[in-house]
Parts: sequence; structure tokens; C-alpha cells
Amino acid sequence: MNTTSEFNNLKRKVYLAYHQDGILDLVAGSVVLGFGTFMLTDNIAFLMAGWFVMMMYVFLKNRITVPRFGYVRIDSQKKALMRGWISVGIGVLVLLLFFLLPIFLRRSPASPETEALIRRYHMVPLSTMLFALPALGAALFLGLKRFYLYALLAAGLPLLGAVLNIETYLPILTTGLIILAFGTVLLVKFLKAYPLTTESEDASG
Repeated sequence: MNTTSEFNNLKRKVYLAYHQDGILDLVAGSVVLGFGTFMLTDNIAFLMAGWFVMMMYVFLKNRITVPRFGYVRIDSQKKALMRGWISVGIGVLVLLLFFLLPIFLRRSPASPETEALIRRYHMVPLSTMLFALPALGAALFLGLKRFYLYALLAAGLPLLGAVLNIETYLPILTTGLIILAFGTVLLVKFLKAYPLTTESEDASG
């Protein structure tokens, strides 16, 4: 029992240290910021740019974190693969909800007052599904407490914006910028704490 407890504590510490490089924050902030800029400009290129940065996550980890910190794999390859497929499934489900919810709302008969209320508060459930829930998942499964703050911002700022009746893209842009700021600070600290040595360069190929 003590051995299992010690291993779990060690595993948690390794995961926490491995994700102190700020890369996950920078990726998440880029996705949120890209979505907010897309809302502002109606240019899908910003939306695609955010998703492109997300796809660069593994590359950035291999180029920045692995040469300095080493490669971390505590779980088996099968377990990691299953976790990856679950993450992909959740992402697909969120995207389906994102595209199907507006269609459902347009087809649902509603009074003018209800339609005005939906238009005013529509970003609250969308931001919660797209950004707050994934951030909450990262906080729970990876133990990254700062992602609780990101989840709160992603759900709370759109709600505050709707109450104050301000433009819907402003809370999203603000959330993305805050996450990017946290990620930048963490990355700078990580690079200072783990400078790239000649041995690290040789080991990383």
C-alpha cells in the first residue's frame, strides 16, 4: 500500500513538473485567442491558426521540453493510446455540439424575448463547452491547478460580458490573452530553470 501511494505521489509530481513548461497553456491560449479573433474579424484563418498551434503541441514538446527534461511515459503505451482516443472523441463531440446547437436553436420556436435572451447569452454555453470543460479536464486529470482558473474565466467572463451587454468576442479574447500570458511566463521560467546543455542536444539528436 505504501509503495503504491509513493508511486502515485511520484507520478503526480512528474506530471506536474512535465507540464510546467507552459506549452499546454500557450496552445490552449492560442486556440481561445484564435476563436475570439475569428469572432471579431469573421476570418476563418484565425480559427484555423489556433487549431494549427494545437496540432503543434507534440512537436513543441519534443523540441523544447524533452531535450531539457527527458521523455516521460509512466503509463503503458496501450493506456496512453486509449487516453488519446478518448480525448479525440471528446473533441469531436464538442465540435458536433458546437455546430448542431445553433441549428437546433434556429428551428426551435421561441418568443422574441426568448430569442433576444438566447442571442445575448449564447456565448456562455458555447465557451463552457469549447474551452471551460477541456480546461477543467486538464485540471482534474493532470492536476494542473491553474487550469481551474482558465475554466472559470472561460465560463465566467462570457457570462459577465452578457450581463454587461458588451461584445461577445471581448471575453473570449481576454481569456485567450490571459492564458497566453501565463504560458509565456511559465515557458520563460522553464527555459531558465532547465538550460539546454551540449549533453541534452546530443541526447535529443
